[in-house]
Amino acid sequence: MRIEDLKLFTIVVKLGSFTAAANALDLPRANVSRRIGELERALNAQLFFRTTRQLRLTQHGEAYYHELLTVLDGFEQAKNKLLDIDEKPIGKVKVGFLPESDEALQPALAKFQQLYPDIELDLRFTNNYVSDIYTQALDFVIHAGKVQDSGFIARRILSLGRSIYASPAYLAANGEPKNLEELSQHHAICYRWPDGRLDDKWDLITDTVKVNCRFSCNHMGFVRRAIIGGQGIGFLPPLFALAAIENTDLVRILPEFESTKEDVWLIYPDRKGISLPTRLLIDFLLQEIPNMAGLSQDA
Repeated sequence: MRIEDLKLFTIVVKLGSFTAAANALDLPRANVSRRIGELERALNAQLFFRTTRQLRLTQHGEAYYHELLTVLDGFEQAKNKLLDIDEKPIGKVKVGFLPESDEALQPALAKFQQLYPDIELDLRFTNNYVSDIYTQALDFVIHAGKVQDSGFIARRILSLGRSIYASPAYLAANGEPKNLEELSQHHAICYRWPDGRLDDKWDLITDTVKVNCRFSCNHMGFVRRAIIGGQGIGFLPPLFALAAIENTDLVRILPEFESTKEDVWLIYPDRKGISLPTRLLIDFLLQEIPNMAGLSQDA
């Protein structure tokens, strides 16, 4: 009886089907079914009632599942103690993050792997942490905005605002707006939110300005590149464009106007069973990302 098969059993229970567990773990469905069958034979007990439409725990499976969670948590803590002594953490961490945060996260993750070269990182785009954290078997996700009351642990990383940027080429060709009224007469590059809303009303601390949207996209990275390419003026978090700002590919305009701020969270299911590599990465990002944001505040 292998620890990996016990963990597989708990994932099948959480996701409710062999197929969902197979997709989350990048395994063939037949592999999951076979391993659960072998576990049942080793225990001499049926863990699931199987029908064509539903998979549910038997009485034996229910009791075994709840006891097993405690056992696996203890096993993980014991393994972490050994790794703490060896001071050489090894393992894999699966992280969910918003597509538009790639430029901000990539240097931080590269720095983390320089510190811990034996930790493998598996990164997945996600727009819905409530479902994706289980369906993709993620160790944690990074989420911006409101947090639903769903029983997850949520730790605030920072509050993120947006500023107004343009490329030097665009400003040379079209002039620089001196106030919000002039801004509304320029071409704007707008982000489209996951729910389909167009972000063409830029909410500032003191004002809201309706811009003339010439180009929109639901990927912040594409928006950033369009602004750098001189297609218009954009409204984005400086943390998501650090390299372009440092290289002066983007210039901040109307610096007296800033947006209201939005919280960014690091979210995971619970405090039990967190591996040492996961805990190290969580602690690292909670410190590193605010430090990076501090570097961008005056940009």
